[in-house]
Amino acid sequence: MTQILQDILKIDESKECIKFLVKRVQSENYRGVQISQHNRYEQKEILIILQEIYNLCGENYLQIRTTDLSKRPQNINGEEMYAKLTHNIASKIGRCTQDSLRKNIFVDMHRMGLINRFNAKKKALSPFENGMKKYIALTPLAIELLSAKDIFTRNILYTRALESLMNGFGEEILQIVLELNKPYLTIYELLFFGTFVYQTSDSHIYTREEIIEFIKEFRALSKFPQKLVIEKIKAYCNPSNFSGDKTHKRDFHNWINETQQILTLLAQMAYFEWNKKEEKLYIRIGKESIYEDNAKLKRSLVQKQCYFTEHKITKIKGFELHHIVPLCFAKNRLEFQIFDNWQNLVYIDAYSHAQITQNQNANVLLSFKDNDAIFTDFHNNCVCCKNNTNIKYDIDKQNLMLTYNQQLLSTKET
Repeated sequence: MTQILQDILKIDESKECIKFLVKRVQSENYRGVQISQHNRYEQKEILIILQEIYNLCGENYLQIRTTDLSKRPQNINGEEMYAKLTHNIASKIGRCTQDSLRKNIFVDMHRMGLINRFNAKKKALSPFENGMKKYIALTPLAIELLSAKDIFTRNILYTRALESLMNGFGEEILQIVLELNKPYLTIYELLFFGTFVYQTSDSHIYTREEIIEFIKEFRALSKFPQKLVIEKIKAYCNPSNFSGDKTHKRDFHNWINETQQILTLLAQMAYFEWNKKEEKLYIRIGKESIYEDNAKLKRSLVQKQCYFTEHKITKIKGFELHHIVPLCFAKNRLEFQIFDNWQNLVYIDAYSHAQITQNQNANVLLSFKDNDAIFTDFHNNCVCCKNNTNIKYDIDKQNLMLTYNQQLLSTKET
């Protein structure tokens, strides 16, 4: 352990949050959650791109360029509409090339669930699939977003797109902030702790509950120790302190830039707003947000407590409450309250939760095999939670849970 790390520990050797930070920065996975590698998007820019695609081809296929301009400066037959699309977008937002659109923007729009990409035979590809992409087409979510008649509906639909890009990270941060005494996050709280929720270090998965406790403990430090921790972490995470390739180096500048990019995406969600003056991410409250007032905010916490009461269980270390059908599937405030209900919650272990999160929270279909719970996506990928090992619930409530899950999924489909 270097002298700087020893100095960090000595700031307050009793604080678990400081011990965690020292451990985190020594891990190859020190950056934690990583989202978009390409651009910082604004909702208005995405809407312009979607509208320009729709104007040219509606819901039909659009042939795109398949190689870089530097290798083939001219467009071939079939790519004329793509060239026009790029020109139209650039004239509206001031930046866009044929290469950046297909190699950067379309990659994230696919992960957002706003477009599908296809090979030369028009076979649909997964967002992370390699190989040539020759066509794109708008998805139903994109059409729904373009058709939104009010700001709130547009915001909640765009939140769903961002959650798809961020693997449900927005809802995780929402649940963290709801549990804090003061409902906000600073950039350093997000950087040091929030971005490591459900990340692994030394075979240990850090749960939401652990991250919340780290943040609370860090906040309890006085201003000087907090500032000292930040300065020492910056000093340690200097690439010139390390030899070898990138995996062996620590780069604070890149790390905080990634966190700022995540913050930019979070602030565009219906859940949050960024207070520039205070430099804090708050839960958004008001007419254009999920929560109309503080009473609605408190309701979320009440529903969590209801789960423990109704299922007659107590909290256990290493387990987390999880919404089976994600909150971002709601299309209005009424639906949000229906989704944010104890009957849509399960109490599962961190490993199972991480499996579902890594699958973009797509395991929304609940079923039971004896007393074990099975969470399936629409491609038949399953996460099985063994009763009393991976999930804690009242087995007498199986029928109630199944009925509520089916009702929510029918709501999602309409």
